Amino acid sequence: MPNHPIDSQSPVSILPGEVPAPPAPLPRPWLLRVYVRWLRETSFRRHLSMAVALGGLTLALLMAAVNAWQGGRQVRAMLLDQGGRVAGTLASNSSLALIYAAADNAEEAVRASLSFPDVTGIEIRDTSGRLLLALGAGRDGLPAALPPARAASEPWLDEETEDSWAFAAPVWTRPEPSPFDVTLRPAQLLGHVRVIQSKATLHRTQTSLFIANFGVALLFAALFLLAMRYLALRLTRPLAALSDAMDKVEGGDSDARAPAGGPRDIAAMAHTFNRMISALQERETELGAHRDHLEELVHARTLELSDAKERAEVANGAKSQFLARMSHELRTPLNAVMGYAQILKMDAGLTPKQRNGLDIIHSSGQHLLTLIVDILDLSRIEAGKAELRLGPVKLATRMNAVADIVRVMAVDKQISLDLHLDPALPAVVLADDKRLSQILLNLLGNAVKFTHVGGVTLRALTLPSVETLPSHVMLRFEVEDTGVGIADDQGDRLFEPFEQAGNAEQRVGGTGLGLAISRQLVRMMGGEIRLESRLGEGSRFWFDLSVPTQDAV
Repeated sequence: MPNHPIDSQSPVSILPGEVPAPPAPLPRPWLLRVYVRWLRETSFRRHLSMAVALGGLTLALLMAAVNAWQGGRQVRAMLLDQGGRVAGTLASNSSLALIYAAADNAEEAVRASLSFPDVTGIEIRDTSGRLLLALGAGRDGLPAALPPARAASEPWLDEETEDSWAFAAPVWTRPEPSPFDVTLRPAQLLGHVRVIQSKATLHRTQTSLFIANFGVALLFAALFLLAMRYLALRLTRPLAALSDAMDKVEGGDSDARAPAGGPRDIAAMAHTFNRMISALQERETELGAHRDHLEELVHARTLELSDAKERAEVANGAKSQFLARMSHELRTPLNAVMGYAQILKMDAGLTPKQRNGLDIIHSSGQHLLTLIVDILDLSRIEAGKAELRLGPVKLATRMNAVADIVRVMAVDKQISLDLHLDPALPAVVLADDKRLSQILLNLLGNAVKFTHVGGVTLRALTLPSVETLPSHVMLRFEVEDTGVGIADDQGDRLFEPFEQAGNAEQRVGGTGLGLAISRQLVRMMGGEIRLESRLGEGSRFWFDLSVPTQDAV
């Protein structure tokens, strides 16, 4: 295929799917750019003055031009009428000169006509066009006169140039009536005269009229401009003062006020601005007073809170000491009661009623001991005295041990308890074996307690994570059940101390501290317990922990 040069004027084809580029904006002329910049940088007063000045000047020019044109028309009509009369008068005085072909007979009338203003030349010709008499220099710029095409009785405008007119008038004989003639002889055309009249008077009159009218219009325009300037000053001065007051207020001078002068609307704006600044000052004063008072209140409340904090710390220390002592004092006799209850149960001669009473004593003591241990444990955690004791933990062995402990409760309720371990679990990790078991036992115990049909599942998973430390692994522990579930409004308060979910029958036998202790322990390990539950369908508790592996031990 031959290659052809691309013509810049030829249309450019657009392929399917292409979006044509928008045309480049046309550059604005430099004069327009200068005008736009002037408008942007000039004040409103100058804009108004310039607009009025241009309007007045344009109006003066238009008025002067119109008046000069109208006056020129009137002067032209007068001069045309004058030239026709001069030509007619000269024609009536030139009949004898044409009859006798004697130029001397018409020379006096011709010179008299040349004395009229602006008459610059005269010609007298016979019917054949032959020149009989010619005077004046004004006829040199006109073409030679031709015989009229038809006989005329009145003067007419024969030729017109930019500087002159040429008037023509017929010359007729005037036969006098005679008693010897039966009929009156008809008039006979002898020739015609041509009068050249200059337009100098017309031009001077038009120029003087234009100058006079322009001067008068310019005077009125100047007076109008002065009046408009006064009005502009009256209008813009209050606006400038209002703008200055706004600038001062913006700069931090809250005492600045705008003068209430000028037109009513601008004065109303100034009054409104002043009232607004006064209202802002009052509000600022009130806010300052409130701020000062608030600082005093905050200082007093800070002192009160500091005193309350000290009292709370003292009370918390006293509570911790009291719980520690009471735990020891209560557990010692309680262990004795439970021990003697177990010894008495070994007697083969006990009646069923006595054995049932001993079982009640043992179970009640066990429940009371669990409550004492939970309260003491929670108080230690809240006081910040609980510590994690890290050591090697065999995950598979520990998970099976926890499941075996709770499985007895599940078998009694005839529900299943399943254990799922991720094959990717590390064999040994560094963790607090006791606390981890305590958390899992609390979660599993609650799940078995509130599950009546179905079962409970304990899972241990390894999570992929790029945020773990070197030689660390992210583990997830899940406890899922098919129990009664938890309502949405109970999920938030479930982890508070002494709070239990479910109805009154389901709450019997619990202290409401297990989940609170479990949450605190998980947070100490760097995780958070999560909950998903549907009422009547079951619940799922899980938490994630980042723990060192055997390589880091």
